[in-house]
Amino acid sequence: MNSLVRIAAAAAICASSGAAWPALTPAGMWSGNVGLSVDGIGSNLSPVGSVQAEIPVTATILQAYLYSAGTPFPFYPDSPHTLADYNGAGITLAGSPITNFSALVGATSTRVDIGGWGTGRADVTSLVQSLRAAAPGVSSFSWLVSEGNLNNRIDGEVLAIVYSDASRPLGSVALLNGGQNTGGETSFVNLGTPLTDPSAPGFAAELGLGISFSISGQSSTVKVNGATAASNAGNNDDGLQASDGSLITVGGLGDPASNNGSYADDHELYNLAPFLATGNTSFSIFTQNPTNDDNIFFASLYLTGDITSVTPSIPEPESYALLLAGLGVVAVVARRRRVR
Repeated sequence: MNSLVRIAAAAAICASSGAAWPALTPAGMWSGNVGLSVDGIGSNLSPVGSVQAEIPVTATILQAYLYSAGTPFPFYPDSPHTLADYNGAGITLAGSPITNFSALVGATSTRVDIGGWGTGRADVTSLVQSLRAAAPGVSSFSWLVSEGNLNNRIDGEVLAIVYSDASRPLGSVALLNGGQNTGGETSFVNLGTPLTDPSAPGFAAELGLGISFSISGQSSTVKVNGATAASNAGNNDDGLQASDGSLITVGGLGDPASNNGSYADDHELYNLAPFLATGNTSFSIFTQNPTNDDNIFFASLYLTGDITSVTPSIPEPESYALLLAGLGVVAVVARRRRVR
């Protein structure tokens, strides 16, 4: 595929999905006695492996999403980049076919040869509720994942579950879709009431990221309110192999919430309390991938506070430049075809 076609294809993805300018945008937000279970798995094995879940016995499941993170297109021309690709792939969770992918999310690279990632998202709430109901009294689950005929072109899956349980403190959970530009974008988390003292016992604020197509030192920077929370976000911590089709990591179950760790020690789960202040009514999250080849496709937020909305900033200049350049190529190609 020549460079002009790659640019045109990348622009078409941007134009059709909006992936060039949304940063982290809500898939849903919940408040009350809420909790969160997030885990990921990736491999080129069949089945891929098992994704874990932790759900209190007394909890009510409010929402569950399965994210399936394909490799970039047009970098790999046979990578999934449409809903039809995902729905027809033969992806399963606990043996049940997942054919209701209804949203495409994922990053857009400033590198035209990379293009972007058409990561699929499916609502699996009813499936997870039924799997949980079939095992009364159980709080820890392990469900097999398979990727059908796209096994080597999907880096892995993330299962995110939101639940409510009376034993939990009052707080908020937000699940966020990616769609960021690797050149850097900012999202703002807006609060309904000012924050209490972040240093007080019981205060909690955690950010988890889902990242694919990352390994061998490729990393992203994460800043909260302008301060660096991580400069080594990435790697294939939840992938079983060090190869394309298995490059996935997500902050969640079993991961320590830490900041500014080394590449090996960073597991994409961050404690935001050091970057917040009493009385804050909003805070910013900035992500950037200097190598322009990692896919931040998902984020989760847990806060003992009142999250009311998450809004993107104005698009980064390079997002517009890439889109306009690509659309210009598409227009030129179209004109040439008409003349011929």
